[in-house]
Amino acid sequence: IWTGQKERNDMRIFSATDIGQKRKMNQDYLFVSEEPLGNLPNLFVVADGMGGHNAGDFASSHAVQKLVDEIRADKDYNPVKIIRHGIEAANTEILRQAQENEELCGMGTTMVATTIVGHYAYIANVGDSRLYLVRGGLIQVTKDHSYVEEMVSLGLLNRGSKDYQMKKNYIT
Repeated sequence: IWTGQKERNDMRIFSATDIGQKRKMNQDYLFVSEEPLGNLPNLFVVADGMGGHNAGDFASSHAVQKLVDEIRADKDYNPVKIIRHGIEAANTEILRQAQENEELCGMGTTMVATTIVGHYAYIANVGDSRLYLVRGGLIQVTKDHSYVEEMVSLGLLNRGSKDYQMKKNYIT
């Protein structure tokens, strides 16, 4: 999702998803709303079903739909709390569905969500879906929740090493 601000309250929004070159199925799910959603002035979400796991496409779409429903119903006015409540509810729903339906066992999704309020962006991410700021190039804003990123931050692994490449898809 790209947002460009021409003036203070005028955003231009574009969203797209791409299957890439490795997968046969696109498990990405996007939600974009320039209009108010509950007590948020806007909402932008990307979820990516965990490839190689059962029902990643279902997990990403269902999680985002649950997040959106929760945000619409949330009576709080704090954007951080609203998004957190929505993500927690989506996580609970995905776990419940996976426990109740054998064909969904093991499903999962990553998620990154943001709302822009005035000059501030409130951001949440789970897993390795990333949010970037485009300003003279790409600036990664979120930190991956992955085994390799934890090892890099502890000084136990070098980014780009063979071990890093082999384990980069281990989500924590």
